[in-house]
Amino acid sequence: MTDRKKASLTGVTKVDGMTDTQIDVTTCLGRLIITGSELKISKFDVDDGNLALTGNIDAIKYAQAKQSLIKRIFK
Repeated sequence: MTDRKKASLTGVTKVDGMTDTQIDVTTCLGRLIITGSELKISKFDVDDGNLALTGNIDAIKYAQAKQSLIKRIFK
């Protein structure tokens, strides 16, 4: 990440959704949520798994996988 304005990610397998305030991607380590403003994907190479984005980046966090309803009931 450079000055919270540019970020470069590796291991990205899929872009799940994108708005100008949030980008959701799937990586080899799980779902990643990037939030901010004026976010734009400047480059995404599916074969290499490289993603470059620009904008005002506020947070980058991994999303926890939700447990199934059955597993939550029968803990």
